[in-house]
This record gives sequence, structure tokens and C-alpha cells, in this order.
Amino acid sequence: MAIKLKKRIKNYLRGIYLIDILLIILISGILFSAALEYKDFIKQNNNVNLIKSVFNEKEYETKKLCEDSKAFSQLIYETTDGLYDLLTGSNEIKEKIGQLMKYFNSNVEEYNSHLKLRDNVYFIIRNKYTKELYTNDPFLDSSIKYIKENQIDNLLNNRFKKQGVVSVRFDNEKEFNYLVNKGSVNYLDDTIKNFEEVYYTSTDTYKEEMMAIRKQIISLSLLFLIYVFLIIKILLVIARRGNKEEKIKSNIINSIIFVLKNGFKYRETSKTLLISLAIIIIILITYLYFLAIGGYENNIFVRFFKTYPFKGAISIITALILMVIFTVKKTLDIAVINEGLKKLNEGNLDEDIPVFGSITIRELITNINLIKEGYKNSLYERVKDEKLKTELISNVSHDLKTPLTSIINYVNILKNKDITEEERKDYLAILDSKSLKLKSLIDDLFEMSKINSGKIVLNKDKLDILSLIHQGIGEYSFLYEHKNINFKVISNEEEIFVELDGRLISRAIENIIINALKYSLDNTRVYIEVEKNNDNVEIVVKNISNYEMDFDEEEIFERFARADKSRNSSVEGSGLGLAITKSIVELHDGKTKIEREGDMFKIYIILPLKNK
Repeated sequence: MAIKLKKRIKNYLRGIYLIDILLIILISGILFSAALEYKDFIKQNNNVNLIKSVFNEKEYETKKLCEDSKAFSQLIYETTDGLYDLLTGSNEIKEKIGQLMKYFNSNVEEYNSHLKLRDNVYFIIRNKYTKELYTNDPFLDSSIKYIKENQIDNLLNNRFKKQGVVSVRFDNEKEFNYLVNKGSVNYLDDTIKNFEEVYYTSTDTYKEEMMAIRKQIISLSLLFLIYVFLIIKILLVIARRGNKEEKIKSNIINSIIFVLKNGFKYRETSKTLLISLAIIIIILITYLYFLAIGGYENNIFVRFFKTYPFKGAISIITALILMVIFTVKKTLDIAVINEGLKKLNEGNLDEDIPVFGSITIRELITNINLIKEGYKNSLYERVKDEKLKTELISNVSHDLKTPLTSIINYVNILKNKDITEEERKDYLAILDSKSLKLKSLIDDLFEMSKINSGKIVLNKDKLDILSLIHQGIGEYSFLYEHKNINFKVISNEEEIFVELDGRLISRAIENIIINALKYSLDNTRVYIEVEKNNDNVEIVVKNISNYEMDFDEEEIFERFARADKSRNSSVEGSGLGLAITKSIVELHDGKTKIEREGDMFKIYIILPLKNK
């Protein structure tokens, strides 16, 4: 599961997808809208820093209260002639002012619409000398008329003992009320200094607002990080691909194109598509009908789509199309795969089923293509084996027939009583040679059959490969002394021990040495290079050929294959030597290969140092 997830993440980071582009456009719009929304708010001189709503609640609440108290302060100062009426007014004026205070509390909504007065924000204006109290707080208005300076804090704490209080105080001596626009009211310091002003509210007033701002800031921050990540990802992909055209990948777009391209080819999917298109048209007609007849007040559906007609139409069409696409696509996937299987069943092994669709569908198609490829290779090998079997019968017949015919002829000659004793001895020598050749061929056939049967068991021991090579040279170099061929073994190691079946590897090395002796140019050297690597030992045998080489490097390892392309060559041999060598090496988990450079013939044997 973790490996699959890691693979998917790597694949995602290596490409540009349509969802990346759509997210960038969407996030850009959201961030731009947020910037416009807060543009005026940020420009204010006495603004409330949004960051403080997250990291400094107290300061945010205080500054927010100051903003919400401006309208109250301005209205009070305008109504009371800069608080002058509170200081010198008659009982009648004070009664009117008292009624105004009640009006604040009872008609907040009306004031809100014109003066931007906020609910749950209260004030206390206290005459320092008479201790008289003016407030819009209903909790204090009827019960408390006079209050001392040092009692205000206790009063407010008791008022909001469960929630907590936020307050701003102006003593109008050291600090005057800066919330009032002094140019628009009668503002005399000598009058104002007789009053103390306190504006306050509960901490609950701004709690929801702060939570909303926090969520918004966190959301915008996350969106910004995603935006930056997507931009960096796209730039890195483009930079990594260089001048290559980067194809934008999209499963949704690919699915839509796939369905529209192939949907009408198959009976099942074309029927579904036609029915779905009819349903879409009926729904759109119904939608337009509802918009036309109205019913705005009582129909939520109509109310939404009449408010947002374009968005509504796009939403309906998109939702219906996507629903149809993904419904039809599953059926279409099966139809396309089924068509590919029909072609396979008809014997078309050259055409792969195109890989498409979801991960499961892609894996299914890939596995079907692999099975088809395996079957194709198996069929090719079978045809090849049949061809080799035919050639084997032909070659065996030829190679058995030649010495057997000679034996029969010489036996018939020996039956003649008129031949001399000397001639008899010569003919017997020839019979012996032909019999040995026939025995050698039969032995090679038996060895090849035994090795390829898969039933042979390796008896491995730690053997020095260099010793086996020198031993083979010593045993067989005398066979072609007349060619004056010298062997030169080259290696940086004195001994190289490998776990091998001694009998079989000796046979493989002997075949290589005999092959070099047979086909090397007279009076030349055969170089055998042996090199030990970290994981294997490599043997390279090089010789100069005594004829023009015309063969396929792969076919030369086939049974009865000869490099001179003639079965009438003067060089004796079964043609099984290299095939037997290759099979023995492969039994040891090794490899063989052949190279040629002009008249230089090279055969490589690579054996692992350790058992797999």
C-alpha cells in the first residue's frame, strides 16, 4: 500500500495535470477576491490587524471596540452639543437625553441601518462632580443613577462576570475621546473634562467574529501554500522537460474525449448516451420553464437559479454530463477490451489493446497485453522449435548417413576374399575411424538431449577455472599439431575458484578449445583471457578464423550450426559443440555470447562466482 502510494506521488510530481491548472485558477480568484475584500479595511489608519485576531485577542477586541464606538461617540456629542447640555441643561433637557439613551437600546436596528451602531456595545458617561450616570445599558439604566469613579470597574466586572468585559476609557483630562470628529461638533476641553467616558461590551461580542477571521486566515494561508506549491511544481516540470512540449494530463478530460470518440461505436453505450442526452434536454427545458413562469418567492429551486442563471445552467449541464460520462465509460471500457480480445481470438497478435482508463482498467489491459505477448513469444518459439526439429532430423540423417554408408561399403569390401592383408588392415583402420566418428556424434546427441531434458543434477565443487583451462589445452592441443597453433592464457589472478560441476564445465571448455583448434588459421595464436570481477568470472577466447565468417551470432549456438554454412566442410565435427557449451553454462546460471571483428572470432563465457 505504502509503495503504491509513493509511486503515485512520484508520478503526480513528474507531470502537469488539468486539476493543477484548475486549482491555480480557482485559488487565484479566491485570493484576489479576498484582497479586494480587505483592501479598504487594511488602508484604514486605525485598522484592526487581522493577524492580531489570531495571535493577540485582547488587542484585537480593544481596537474593534474603538471602531464600533465611533458612531455612539459622534451621535452623543452631536446631540448634547459636545456634552454641554449634560453639564448645564435643565431637568427637561436631561430628561430628553435620558429618553435618547433608552432610544439607543430600543432602536438599535434602525440606527444600525443609518449610523452603523452595533448591538451589544454600551457606554457610560459619568459627571465627575455630580456622579450622575448616562448609559444605554439596560442593565444599569433603571437601577443605578449615580456612581463613583472607582466603582465602574467592579460594576462592569459584575455585569459580565461569566463572559468577561472589553472596555475603552477616556478621563478627558490626560486622554480625550479621539473617536469623535472634532471638526463636526462643538468640542470644548473645559466642558468635556467634567465627564468621564467608558465604552464597553462582552468578550462574547467578538468571539464568533474572531473565530471566523481565524478560519479565514488559516484557509487563505493554506490556499496560498497550495498555490505556491503548484506554481513551483509546474515550473520544475517545465524546467526538467526543457524544450519538450509538456502534455497536460487529465483523467476527466481524457474520459470525456474517450467516451465521445468511442461511445457511439458500440450498441450498449450508444443507447445509454442517446437516452442520457434526451434526459439532459428534458431537464434543461424544465429548468427554463421554471425560470419563465416565476414562483420566485416560494420556490427555493427557482430562487437560486434565477439569482444565478448562468451558474445554475452550467452546474446542471456539467453535473449531468459528468454523470453520463462516468456511467457510460465503465460499459465502454469493457466493450473496448472485449473488442481487443476478439481480435486476439481471431489470431491478430500484432495489435495491442490501447492502455487507458482507471488504474484497475490499465492494469487489466496491461496484463492482457503481457499474456498476448507471452503467447506470441511462445508461438514463435514453438515454430522455431519445429523448424529446428526438422533441421535436426535432416542434419542427423546426413551426419549419421555419411559414416554409416562408409562403414557399410568397407564391410562389403572386406567380404571380398581377393583383397590383400595389407588392404584389409587399411580398411579396418578406416572402419575404426568412421565408427569412432559415429560414436562421437551419438554421444554428443545423447549429451545434448540429457542436458536439455532439465533432469540433470549438478555436482558442484570449488574448482580453479584456470587449472581446468590449462588442463583442456594440454589434453587436446596435440590433435592439430600440424596447424602450429599456440594457446596463450592471460589473467591477473593465479587461481580463481568457482563452484562448478567439474565434468560438465570441463566438457564446455574442451568444446571451446577444440572449436578454436579446428577453425583457427594455421601458425596463429589463440588468446584465452580470464578476468575476475565482483560478481562473476569472464572467459574470452579469441582466434583468427581460417575462412570468411558468415553467420548469425544467435544462430551459431543452435544445434548442428556451423560458421561455414556447409555440412560438407573438410573440418570434422557434429555441430553440437557450441550448443552443448551454451546449455552447460546456462545450467550454472551463466551466459555465453559471440562477437566477430573481421576475421577475429570471440566467444565469451560468463560464470557467477556465487550460487544464485
